[in-house]
Amino acid sequence: MIVCSCHAVSDRSLRQALADGLSPEEAVASTRAGSTCGRCLEAVAGIVGAGAGGSREGQGGCAGSCDGCPGRGSA
Repeated sequence: MIVCSCHAVSDRSLRQALADGLSPEEAVASTRAGSTCGRCLEAVAGIVGAGAGGSREGQGGCAGSCDGCPGRGSA
């Protein structure tokens, strides 16, 4: 299942990153899940562990400009 539509990150790819020995933070960083619009942060955190959904600090929030983003076109 696609968790982050902005970067086409699946739950399987996040779980595989963890199985490969990456920390939750490294798994999120390597897949870029949650780094654009942030709508998937809760789902990502649920997969990799509480509180590890990534930080959106300095990313400016959702501009609705990423292809496939559920927030696209919403104000």
